[in-house]
Amino acid sequence: MTENTMQEILKELSKPFHPSHITWKPGVLNRDKNKALALAYADLRAYQNRLDEVCGMNWSVSYTPWGDRIVCHLTINGVTRSSTGEPDSQSEKSEIAGTAAEAQAFKRACAMFGLGRYLYNLPTVWCEFDSERKQFTAQGKGRLSGIIVQHYRRHMDADVELEELHINGYGEKEIGVNGSASRPLRSDGNGLHEVYNAPTPQTSALTALLAEFNQLGQEIYGDQWEQVCRHNVERISGGSIQSSEELGEDALKKLVGGLKKLKRQRQAA
Repeated sequence: MTENTMQEILKELSKPFHPSHITWKPGVLNRDKNKALALAYADLRAYQNRLDEVCGMNWSVSYTPWGDRIVCHLTINGVTRSSTGEPDSQSEKSEIAGTAAEAQAFKRACAMFGLGRYLYNLPTVWCEFDSERKQFTAQGKGRLSGIIVQHYRRHMDADVELEELHINGYGEKEIGVNGSASRPLRSDGNGLHEVYNAPTPQTSALTALLAEFNQLGQEIYGDQWEQVCRHNVERISGGSIQSSEELGEDALKKLVGGLKKLKRQRQAA
């Protein structure tokens, strides 16, 4: 394996997860217990799926007990990096302490290769918290959703910009088959697609709309928002799109308008 091959693997592993794979859990509470420090994390399957997508069969994992801790050894293309995991106070009270320690050690070992490392670098955010239900409020969830979506969008925009420079080393638009200027192309695993230059005002507008859409949805529907969101996205797109990330500006404006109207109706009731 060449150094360039490993660098390409590390680049692919370091890309952020799709926002739908990110969950926020409460950390330390403030004195009034109405706000909590939000900690972002991804499900274990998201890490495993990314390794499968990028490395295929060329990755493996093993564990070694170390006192009350567990050491995870993650090997990718013959390179092994290790990290530890330990049961936290919550899992110690249950019967899943070992499983929690393994998951923590695995994720930390993945971070040694850049996978999921960005989650540790997200901004520290105090969000509205319902201490009785032990979860973030709908307003807090909407705010957190907006943060992770904006981070993902910024990365995608920067990724597009880098790919454009790779496609055309002169920083100019590509020339189409008929000699006319065409938009740059990028591959997402399903073929090549046209993309806009990044960053653009249109991209910023979409990011703001998407954040507003998710925030309103969380405020109105709470835990049911994910299901309601998927249903409305499929409805407005005629079933061709399942994720709000893929909607255009006009569609998002219609959905945001509908949520605002529903919110006003509920407030007036």
